[in-house]
Amino acid sequence: MLQFILKKVLRVLLVLFGVVLVVFLLLHLIPGNPLSNYTSNAQKAMVNYVADEAILRQINQRYGLDLPLWRQFTRYLIGDRIDGKFVCGVICGNLGPSISQRGRPIEDILFTPPLGKNFWHSQFGYSIRLVLLSGLMAIALGVPLGILGAKYYLSPYSRIQSVFLAALISIPNFVLGLLAIIFLASWLDIVKVIPDWKIQSDWLLPAFVLAAMPMANVARVMQTTMVNTQNMDYVRTARAKGLSERQVRLVHIMRNAIVPFIAYLGPTLVELFGGLFIVENLYGFPGFGRQYWLAVTVLDYPMVLGLTIFYAAGIALINILVEVASELLDPRLTQAKEQVAP
Repeated sequence: MLQFILKKVLRVLLVLFGVVLVVFLLLHLIPGNPLSNYTSNAQKAMVNYVADEAILRQINQRYGLDLPLWRQFTRYLIGDRIDGKFVCGVICGNLGPSISQRGRPIEDILFTPPLGKNFWHSQFGYSIRLVLLSGLMAIALGVPLGILGAKYYLSPYSRIQSVFLAALISIPNFVLGLLAIIFLASWLDIVKVIPDWKIQSDWLLPAFVLAAMPMANVARVMQTTMVNTQNMDYVRTARAKGLSERQVRLVHIMRNAIVPFIAYLGPTLVELFGGLFIVENLYGFPGFGRQYWLAVTVLDYPMVLGLTIFYAAGIALINILVEVASELLDPRLTQAKEQVAP
């Protein structure tokens, strides 16, 4: 197991390096830079500078924007000597200063809560709470729908449910979010048009919009695995022994259908994190998904790269945890790997 974990950690580090390199190059392919792309006086006031060539040169020098591209990358990744002192880069956990927020450290922006609040009220904490709530919704609604779909397979109910789930998968979350605002907030006045994120009930609408597509996928995966499992020989043998249908479903079908379901939870959580971009920006949610969107619009290089590292590391960690959980639940996966390995 230790060797397995070490291999995964090495693979994650290589993936993170590749992701940072690709995103760094793509950002610098966009014309302009974080300073020249400001177009209004209001935006210029945000970073506290005036359109003076001497001052612009000083700011470019401060953030290393005047350096060659390879120097900017090594400066961000490894570090550089700044003001006569060596400042370590990403390899030491330093994500750098945010250009659009007057040099404020990115770690401070993402992880520091308001005065008198705890970590869960920071931007990172808000997004994690929203993902956890959406994940619970997707599982709590998707699993029972999948079980019902398998129980009444090929019945009119199963067909209606399949159409409903296909519709949820087909509708993009930004369209579903706008429809929810129009119908539930504007027409029916069930939820607020401008939510108060201090009230937990106001989280339900964005959480449901974020969870809608994963919930439909969870239901379909659960239904498919249960339908395939309930036709196995050992299930027919259990019924022939006189076990009740409830015992057959809980002990024999659910136990073996849960492994493919656990394996699918990884892509589901990844899908939730990916949806934060749209949902948080649509509802003005104060999380790091919205911060990512804003950083891209103003070409805040360190902020975009820092958030990309968090996304990539989080996705890699989720995949590792799902793979470990799947092998612990089904040792046959480990045996199969050992047989394939030379």
